[in-house]
Formats: sequence, C-alpha cells, structure tokens
Amino acid sequence: MKNILSIVCIMTLLSCTWVKDDVDDCPYGFWLQLHYTYNILDVEAAPKYVTDAYVYVYDADGTFVKRIFASKADLTAAGHRVRVEDLAEGDYQFVVWSGLNSTNYAVSGDGQPLTDFRLSLVADNGQCDDELPALYHGSLSTVHYDEDAYAVYDVDLMKNTNQLACLVVPVTQETKLDADDFRMRVVSANGVMDAANRLVTNSATTYLPFEQSEVTVDDADYGTLSGIRFNLSTLRLMSDTDCHIILEQKSTGQSLFNVSLPEYIGMVGSLYTNMGRPLTVQEYLDRQDFYTIVFFLSGDLEQLIQLKVNSWRVRANTHLKL
Repeated sequence: MKNILSIVCIMTLLSCTWVKDDVDDCPYGFWLQLHYTYNILDVEAAPKYVTDAYVYVYDADGTFVKRIFASKADLTAAGHRVRVEDLAEGDYQFVVWSGLNSTNYAVSGDGQPLTDFRLSLVADNGQCDDELPALYHGSLSTVHYDEDAYAVYDVDLMKNTNQLACLVVPVTQETKLDADDFRMRVVSANGVMDAANRLVTNSATTYLPFEQSEVTVDDADYGTLSGIRFNLSTLRLMSDTDCHIILEQKSTGQSLFNVSLPEYIGMVGSLYTNMGRPLTVQEYLDRQDFYTIVFFLSGDLEQLIQLKVNSWRVRANTHLKL
C-alpha cells in the first residue's frame, strides 16, 4: 500500500476536544490525492493539466457502487483531492479518469462490474480526425474505507492521449509537395481500454489529421526545405501493439512509407532516464505525450532516408526503402 497518510485527531486541550468548535479544526474524511508525475520531466503536473475527475467506485469483489465527479473548481479548492463519502465501512477499489467527454469518449461503466468496464474512442466508421482532449487514467487497489477515520490515498495518473506533429520533407529544394495531394494516417487497435488501462480490442482505429498544411523547414543537415505538416491525435501507444503511420500520394495511389510508429519513436526512449536508468520503450511512450516527427524523403519520393523524432535523428534501415 503506497503513500498512505492517516492522521488521527488526539482529543487533548491542545488539539481537538469534546467541544464542537475545536473538533471543526481536525482533518476529516476519506480522500483521493491525484498526482501526475508520470511525464517525461518527472514533475508534478496535476494542478496544471488535470481539470476534472470521474471516480468509479467498486467493492472488493468488483461490484459497481457509484460514480463521483469532481470539477476543476472542486479539485482546485481541495488541493487536487477528491472526497469520497457515504459508503458503508469496508474494502473498495477505485478507477479514476480525467478528461472524459461524450463527444470523443464513450464509457460503459455505471452499473457494470469492474471486469466489464470499457472506455471507447468515438470514431465514425473506425476513423477519428479530432484533436483529442487530454485523457488521464489512474486506479487504486483495494483499500479500507472508514468514514470516521481521516485518510488520504495517492492515485498516480497516466496520460492516455498523444499529439503528433508529422513533417514530410523531400531533401532537395527542387521537389515541391502539394498538401492536398497527400494523405497521412495512423492505424492501431488501441481504441478501447479496460479499467486497468489495457487495450481490449482487435478492431483497428484509423487516426486522420485534424490539420495539415504546407511548411518550410530549416534543417542543420539539409538546409531550408519545403514540406507538409500533418497534426494528429491518438490514444495510448503500446510497444507490443501493431501501430503504423502511413503516407499515400493521392495522384499516384502509391504508399510513400509505412512505418511502425512505436518502433521508431521508441528508439529515442533509451536516451531518456528516470532515477538514473534508461526508460523502456513503453515507459517512454507513456511519459512522452507530444512528438515532432520529421520524415526526410529522397527527391524522387521513393525512399525514406531519415526520421527525426523530437530533435533526435533516427537513420532509416534498409527495410524502409520503398
């Protein structure tokens, strides 16, 4: 059991007494303290980014008990804690989500047992071209609830959404690209998650850009180049789940590249450390939430020469040659 703070009011004249006015100064209640330190900087960012909380309460057997909502004002007033009350004394489990909305996410949680909880991306015909609002997940294993005791339990959150700024750039100034002639997409079976934040579907979700435009890129190796920028949002990326980023040229019908996204951005993960150890691929994917990825193409658009992921260059292997 992690970081449990339990404070008991001692009824003395120096603290809390039998007098009601004095008892009001004692800490009270059962609270969930929300933290978001599982980020690339390893800093506490919950007060800045976590704007609400939906707490799903289950008993020790996983039976649904109730759902609690805390708004941004509620969290701010309580120091990013959520008050849990009106439960019978006993053991409970908690699942916390932040950032839910009916436009982008569908939840089958109320009234359902813990094992049947599902959070699904709302995608029209399996496609999503929205800029997804930030989504966070956390959970707390079975803990004992007693309304007469004061207790604060830490809930560590993980961010479940990513922003990708993908730039496609030929390495010669002579090659110019028309933004309307290209289509980029990310395809992965990551559109449904359970209460433990695990992927639970084999159905592929296609993420399309919510914005694309022609850009100019200044690069140390290749100079000033013209290209296209695609901005996409995705749900959680998994190192063991197939996830590809694909670029097609509409006028020719050709696929210019088809790259395993976790594989290549995951190569950068070992360059980051936490407590002196290199990050694993999955930990990097979970801690990092924004990626700038530059795809450098040959002038004839027939070869992917190099990727640059968040300023780190990744040389293209032979299997990326088209």
